[in-house]
Amino acid sequence: MMRLLRLLSFATILLLAMLPSRLLATHIVGGEMNYTCLGNDEYEITLTIFRDCFNGNPNAWFDNPASIGVFNADNELVDEILIPLMGNDTLNPVLTSECLVVPPDVCVHTTTYRAIVTLPPVAGGYQLAYQRCCRNQTIVNIIDPLDTGATYGVTISESALEQCNSSPKFKDWPPIYICVNEPIVFDQSAIDADGDSIVYRLCTPLTGASPDFPQPQPPNNPPYQEINWINPPYGPDNMLNGSPGGAELQINPETGLLTGLPNTIGQFVVGICAEEYRNGALISTTRRDFQYNVGLCGQINAAYFAPEIQCGNLTVNFDNQTNGANNFYWEFNDPGNPGASSVLSDPVYTFSDTGRYTVMLVAAPDEICADTFFREIYLQPESLLPDFEAELLSCTDTVEVQFTDLSTDTLFDIVDWEWAVEPGGQSSGQQNPAFTFTEAGTYTISLLIEGSNGCTKSTQQSIQVEPITEALTTDTVIVCPGSSAPLNASFNPAYSYSWEDSPDITDTTDPNPVVAPGTTTSYAVTITSADGNCETAAAVTAFVPPLLTAQAPPDTVTCDAVVPLQALSNTGTTFLWAEDPGFENIIGNSALAEVSPFGLQTYYLLVR
Repeated sequence: MMRLLRLLSFATILLLAMLPSRLLATHIVGGEMNYTCLGNDEYEITLTIFRDCFNGNPNAWFDNPASIGVFNADNELVDEILIPLMGNDTLNPVLTSECLVVPPDVCVHTTTYRAIVTLPPVAGGYQLAYQRCCRNQTIVNIIDPLDTGATYGVTISESALEQCNSSPKFKDWPPIYICVNEPIVFDQSAIDADGDSIVYRLCTPLTGASPDFPQPQPPNNPPYQEINWINPPYGPDNMLNGSPGGAELQINPETGLLTGLPNTIGQFVVGICAEEYRNGALISTTRRDFQYNVGLCGQINAAYFAPEIQCGNLTVNFDNQTNGANNFYWEFNDPGNPGASSVLSDPVYTFSDTGRYTVMLVAAPDEICADTFFREIYLQPESLLPDFEAELLSCTDTVEVQFTDLSTDTLFDIVDWEWAVEPGGQSSGQQNPAFTFTEAGTYTISLLIEGSNGCTKSTQQSIQVEPITEALTTDTVIVCPGSSAPLNASFNPAYSYSWEDSPDITDTTDPNPVVAPGTTTSYAVTITSADGNCETAAAVTAFVPPLLTAQAPPDTVTCDAVVPLQALSNTGTTFLWAEDPGFENIIGNSALAEVSPFGLQTYYLLVR
């Protein structure tokens, strides 16, 4: 008969049974179980569990108590070990370099349960198991991790019981965070108190409890199923890399050295089995199940920005762009001010003279992960004098302006010109460009010049342009014989007009002269903008149609109900009949119209 250590009150069991199952889920990161033979069929059972304290459900705390099931070779529950929670700890992230920095969202808690149990020799040995649900939903290499539990346990063979064997124990828990594209080299070896041979291999972790029963006490009976990989690309031969490249996770079967080069960011389930052999026979298997967080690792990188070339100013503003450090040390290497330095993050320093200076920045000085950055700056005297002038080339309905560079450099040659026009976005790299404008307005012209020493300087001017648009109301007016008409009724009062001499125009400066030509005549005009810069020529044709004759029926007295009205014309093509002289009430639109007057009625005829 087994003698088990039981430490759990009925009230505690009742309280745990009343908790919602989903609140006890989503936190498992990993775990393992070991046993040590104490003699006289007594064994110390050790269960170590890890939970995610950042991504896991905050209500999913360590079991109190933890339930370990003891099963025989026929997968039958022999007894249950209930172990109270004694405390917990938080793991410190361990990286391949002490200068790498782990993001703040990585956190793992751990606790260890211990109990002493009597396990007398029995045919087939025992299986010990602890089950829990569930794993982090953020795991990327297994199917449905939120509904996937975990089983941690050991198998103690019949011969192991007879020989008072102790299982191998892994020396260290693997790092909880590893850096993407950084090599993994970690000792996953175990120590065996009995000196047995240990063979290491990567193995698939086991599933466990379900979300509906996340904390089975006692655990479910074996056999236990393996987790389902997202395959491809993941499986026992590739637990980390979601894309080609890198190096697959491998373990040396003899030394337990775990190596690989992860190339995918995420959380991954990993399993390792340590098989214990004595005289060539397998007597015990320890399965370790853990989670790797693969991500970007921060690292101190000293860097700053300052202009490589600065002209006409000895004061330099330094823009610190360092990552991962809070303390800094600057040396300006100014011969005119020996020892000039600063501990500010973004110093401003005035050098003693022009010349080349190599400025040093040390990030995290006097620390083991200090990083140093050098940059050369070249302070030069001011020798550039940018200038230009504008000349109007033409101005009609478009304005063309020639720009001439007048810039000088007293020490070097000018090698580059960059022109820009706003609004409109015109630009040019020529020394003396011309720009065309189609809309009136104020434009800003900018010129940036560069000397052969690398110095640059800019200047800008504003110009006002006023192309002549909508200069004339129309290019043709119709003047009936014997009548007159204005040439430019909707003239622009901002423009001035100069008409060619004509007997029909009494004032050649009148913007809208009235003419009465006897025949069709064209009148030329020169139009000038208000500023006098733009001028264009135009013309208006006064079209005098042939003399139109029209005849209407004579006044008539009739008793007929319908009276025909017949119009006659030698040149007219359009006829309109109306009852009013303004032709607002049209009663016919052809030469013949029929009317039905009542009393005295007058009808009007318009012929065109």
